[in-house]
Amino acid sequence: MTQPTIPLSPETPTPAPEGAPPAPGRGPTARVLLVAGVVLGAVAVLWVAVFLVDLALSRTTTQHASYAATGSVELVADGDVTVRVAEGGVEVDRVAHSGLTAPEYEARESAAGLVVTHECARWLWVASSRCSGDLEVTLPADTELVVRSSNGDVLATGLAGAADLRSSNGDVEATEVTGDLTLDTSNGDVQVAGAGADVDVYSSNGGIEVTDVGGSLDAVTSNGEIEVAGVAGDVRAESSNGDVTVTGDGEPVVLTLETSNGSQTSEGPTDPAADRTVEVRSSNGDVAYLLP
Repeated sequence: MTQPTIPLSPETPTPAPEGAPPAPGRGPTARVLLVAGVVLGAVAVLWVAVFLVDLALSRTTTQHASYAATGSVELVADGDVTVRVAEGGVEVDRVAHSGLTAPEYEARESAAGLVVTHECARWLWVASSRCSGDLEVTLPADTELVVRSSNGDVLATGLAGAADLRSSNGDVEATEVTGDLTLDTSNGDVQVAGAGADVDVYSSNGGIEVTDVGGSLDAVTSNGEIEVAGVAGDVRAESSNGDVTVTGDGEPVVLTLETSNGSQTSEGPTDPAADRTVEVRSSNGDVAYLLP
């Protein structure tokens, strides 16, 4: 005799005991972290891909341009800028460091002078870390010069006109400049060797070295040492964090030595009635006025 078939009922999950904690699940915080991790991973992969392509395409090219001599020249770049003197007109070598993108070059001539720019578009650093534009320039000695670099060293030598040299991130150096001179960097060292007139030197983060100045000197750094020698006029040398040393020329001066945390050394002759003043200050460092 055949037994009747009894239909099987679907399994019913066993209810959790009363008072037991709920089964673990993925809460809102976990989901947010998961999405953030996926996004960051994708961005990292994309950045590596862009970097590799940029590296594969990297190249350096140099082009030359000539312009008529003019009384004023302004140079703007996001790389190194080097200026020397020579007879004739203004000769410009633009050195382009390129990858996925390249710096743009422009020269504007007017009655006021010549303005040369060689920079990468500011937002393009995302696409190319190698993009930058250098300038190597020769010009007549009596030209007034302005240099602005956002990320590079600045060097000028032999100028007879006034010069204003600035870098946001790089060293600034001037040698044998006979006109008024201003040097400024936000992050780098400043050096002056041979200046015929007044000199103003500033650094937010870097040392300062100045020798042989025919006029007065104003040298200030927020973080770095200062060394000064051979200044014919008044001197103000101040550092918020670093030693400051001024070597005199043997003539008496009105001297101010101040430090909040460090030693004081005075060797040179002083006279409260002297025509020249020397101020040597540091908030955290030794200060000294020395004999030559």
